[in-house]
Amino acid sequence: MNKIRTALMGLILLCSTTLAQAAEITRTLVREGEGCIQKPTRVLLTGDSLMAGMGPQLKRALEGYENLTLIPIGKGSTGLARPDFYNWPKVLEQNMIAHKPHIVVMWIGTNDTQNIYNMPEAGEPLSPSWKKAYYKKLVEIFQIVHKHNATLIMMSPPVMSKQPFDTKLSAITNLMSWTCKKNGAYFLNMRPTLADRNGRYLHRVTMENGKTANIRTPDRIHITADGNILVMDHLLPCLSACLPGNKLQRRVASKTRRYYNSNRGSQSIYGNASTPHSSRAFR
Repeated sequence: MNKIRTALMGLILLCSTTLAQAAEITRTLVREGEGCIQKPTRVLLTGDSLMAGMGPQLKRALEGYENLTLIPIGKGSTGLARPDFYNWPKVLEQNMIAHKPHIVVMWIGTNDTQNIYNMPEAGEPLSPSWKKAYYKKLVEIFQIVHKHNATLIMMSPPVMSKQPFDTKLSAITNLMSWTCKKNGAYFLNMRPTLADRNGRYLHRVTMENGKTANIRTPDRIHITADGNILVMDHLLPCLSACLPGNKLQRRVASKTRRYYNSNRGSQSIYGNASTPHSSRAFR
């Protein structure tokens, strides 16, 4: 158990460093025999272009952990609203069969502020009828994951700079949260992770080491490598709680990563991560 606890703390530590430092810490932990997960665990990292950027970065950061296999499969410009363009339920089913993951982390929704294909009864995006139809799309994803006896972690879209785009994504986030609680999945609200203390879009931050960094790309939608470090800091406590041997440990001992902005002071980057059975947050 001590080894597992050390490994979990190591996972959090990895994302409080640069990628080069993370790789070295991983190698050190493995050499010391402290970086082993209890049972072979496969984690599917899937979703739209945000996951296509973050997934491979997380895989590189965690390389070397015995029994932990990360499988990043992201596809840009996709979502649940347009199965005619990219059929996520079909693709997810194929990936569940091919890779047999124990945990699925899905980051999706940013491209879904549009009409739902072949469902005219859904009406205008974010209308009550649209939300009902989108709920069914989410449940279809949950059912596929649960059918294969895997654990689902659903990540919401991050905060955006433009309106009404951000307001629409906020509504999708609320719907995701409610759906996860109702259907037994973990939910990670990513909106606070890349926002200021008032929940507004944040493009550039000063990190703990005093260096400034862009956390969003010039299009103000996608996330930079530095921004993904903050995203991983948010994800890892929830992911750690799902790893074998840690089913009952809902809190992971770690130093909360902080960043600083001269307009608002320092703030924890952790938002809320609800468990499948409650709204209790990981801290």
